[in-house]
Amino acid sequence: MKKLQFSVLLSLFLVGNFACTKQKETTYVPYGGEAIHVGVLLPLTGSGNSSGQSMQASLELARQDIAGYFASAGIAETLVVDIADTRTDTAEALKQLKLFYGKGIRMIIGPYSSAEVAHIKSFADTHDMLIISPSSVAVSLAIPDDNIFRFVSSDVIQGKAMSKMLTEDKIRVIVPLIRDDLWGHDLVAATGADFIKSGGMVQPSVKFDAGTTDFSHVLDKLDTAVAAELTHHNPNEVAVYMLSFAEGTKIMAEAKQHSHLNNVYWYGGSAFALNASMLSDTNAALFSYTHGLPCPAFGLDDAAKNRWLPLRDRIEQQISRIPDVYAFTAYDALWVLTDAYRAAGRDASFATLKYVFVNEAASYFGASGNTQLDKNGDRAVGNYDFWAVKSDSTGYGWKRVARYNSLYGTLTRLTE
Repeated sequence: MKKLQFSVLLSLFLVGNFACTKQKETTYVPYGGEAIHVGVLLPLTGSGNSSGQSMQASLELARQDIAGYFASAGIAETLVVDIADTRTDTAEALKQLKLFYGKGIRMIIGPYSSAEVAHIKSFADTHDMLIISPSSVAVSLAIPDDNIFRFVSSDVIQGKAMSKMLTEDKIRVIVPLIRDDLWGHDLVAATGADFIKSGGMVQPSVKFDAGTTDFSHVLDKLDTAVAAELTHHNPNEVAVYMLSFAEGTKIMAEAKQHSHLNNVYWYGGSAFALNASMLSDTNAALFSYTHGLPCPAFGLDDAAKNRWLPLRDRIEQQISRIPDVYAFTAYDALWVLTDAYRAAGRDASFATLKYVFVNEAASYFGASGNTQLDKNGDRAVGNYDFWAVKSDSTGYGWKRVARYNSLYGTLTRLTE
C-alpha cells in the first residue's frame, strides 16, 4: 500500500481497517476505472482445509481493506477476488486453474501445497499465468525465471531449524513418517541432510499416501522401525519425525496404541503447525501434549507486530482460533499483486507485470514483514517459529515454544 496522508490513515483506522505501508512511493500508470480480477486456489476442503479457511478469511479482509483504500484515495478501480476450492488435490487445482484461464484471469494466489504447485506449474508457465503461493515450500520448486512466486522461504531453512532443535534435544536418530508427496520427500531430505552433518542418523521413511484414512498398517510399520532403534538407543535419543497435513490428527490419536511409538518424542512439520483439527480431538491433543511434537512454521517478523497483531485479532474473530502464518502471507500477496497490476498498467505485457511484481514485493513491508524475493522467486528472508500443543485451565491450545533465527543459526526457547 502506498504511503498515505495522516488523515487518510486515521480514517482507515477509525473504520477498523488494517493497512500496510510501503517503503517508498510508486508512480502508477493512470487509466480509467475497471475491475482487477484475481483468482485464488485454496484448500477449503481436504487435508489442508485448516490453512485454507484461515487464508480465506484473511483474503476477504485484504479485499475489504484494499476497497477502503481505493475509496479513500479516490481510485476508481474495483478488486474482484474469485476463490476456488482445490480440495487439497492436485488434479482439482489444475482443473480450477484452467477454469480461471478460461475466464481471462491471469493473476493467481495459491495453491496451498507444493504438490499442487508442481502440478499446475507447466500450464502456468506456458500460458502466462502469474502464480503467488502463500504456503508452498518444497526445495525442488525453487526455480529461477518461471511464473511461480512463493511468499515463504523454501524448506532449506525449515530443515536447518528442525535439525538445530533435534541436535539441541540430544536426539541421535529420527524415524520419519511422511506424506508420500513432493513436500514430504523434499522436507525430509532437507532436514536429514543437515541433521546428518550434525552427527545424527536418519532411518528410511515410513510413507503414507495422500487421502489415507486407515493408518493401522502405517503405524504398525512405524512401531516396528522405532522398536529396532530402541534396541541400540535409549528412548530419549530416538524420535518420530512426522510430516503430515491434517491427517496428523488421526495419526496422533491412534499412536498411543503402539507401545514403542508411545515411548519416544515426536516432532512435526510446517503443514501441521496450528492445525485446528488437533484441538478438537482429545486423544490426539493429549498424545501431542505428552510427546512434544514441536512443529516449525514460517515466523512472523517482530518488527511488523503492529501490523500482524491487529490482523491476527480480526482473523481470529472470523474463525475462532489463531490463524497460521499463511493467512498473513496471503493477505500481503493480495496487496502486492494489486499494487503491481496498477503500477504496470492494464495494457502491460506479462513480462512487464512479472518485473513490476518483483519490484513491488521488494519494497513492501506488510503483515508478514519484508516480502522481498530471492533469485528463485521465493521469500528471501525469514525465521521459523516452533508451535506445540499445551494445556491450561481453558483446555488444549497451540503455543509458540521456540524461534529459529536463520541469520545467526540460533534457536531460542520461549516460555510464552
